[in-house]
Amino acid sequence: MMKPKLAMALVLVAATTFSFADDRKVEAYARAAAEAGDKSLKQNQPNDGVTKSQRAFSQGKAVIYEYVLAIRADVTEQQLAAWRSATRSEVVPPACTLLKRDEFFKQGFHFRYRYLDRSGRVLDDFSVNKPACEGL
Repeated sequence: MMKPKLAMALVLVAATTFSFADDRKVEAYARAAAEAGDKSLKQNQPNDGVTKSQRAFSQGKAVIYEYVLAIRADVTEQQLAAWRSATRSEVVPPACTLLKRDEFFKQGFHFRYRYLDRSGRVLDDFSVNKPACEGL
């Protein structure tokens, strides 16, 4: 008969191994999704006069979409706040719709959006994950 402490240890090891295996699957999925996203971004360069570069890459369970924007030097913090709000309103709902259909979403797969100016200063950086998608 197995001792209770040994049985508990085996259960914890099995659960941990399963969790690590799941994490690796989600991370591999994120890498593949990022590669496909980056390819799509490279093929569909915006002609908006503001977006100077865009790329997608993975980090853990996230696909990070990064955009470098050319913004005027005289943009105020109030204008940036309005832009952030409008951008999030435009990005989050459709991203949540897409993620909610994804089998890996429940295991932590998510998107992150990062906007930088040409000097590398972060203009906005937000995740579209389970908390962001609640109620949508």
